[in-house]
Amino acid sequence: MDNETIPLDSSSSSAEEPLYILSLLNNELMSSSWKLSNREYKIGRSSENNIILDDITVSRNHALLSVSKENIKITDNNSTNGIYINNVIKSDSELKSGDKIQIGKYLLLLTEVMK
Repeated sequence: MDNETIPLDSSSSSAEEPLYILSLLNNELMSSSWKLSNREYKIGRSSENNIILDDITVSRNHALLSVSKENIKITDNNSTNGIYINNVIKSDSELKSGDKIQIGKYLLLLTEVMK
């Protein structure tokens, strides 16, 4: 993890205010949330990713999340199990606050930060 994807309970502060929060919803897994600023985030099982989802159901380089002030988009990197947005499989999708993203066994909720 880098300084831009540190969990919310961390005492470090990001130089840029987050635009979105990505929260892990799975009850049986440890709860985590990530602050998302204006940049790209690689999601996958590999330790080289910005957001690491460590499970065999997640590809090493599963997806790319592109965050800007105008929108947020997720793109599948030809993963084995795909990406589900609100229970519909998608190769890429523009996201909005409240969308649920399924990557492997992980269910994530996207929330826009209101200022």
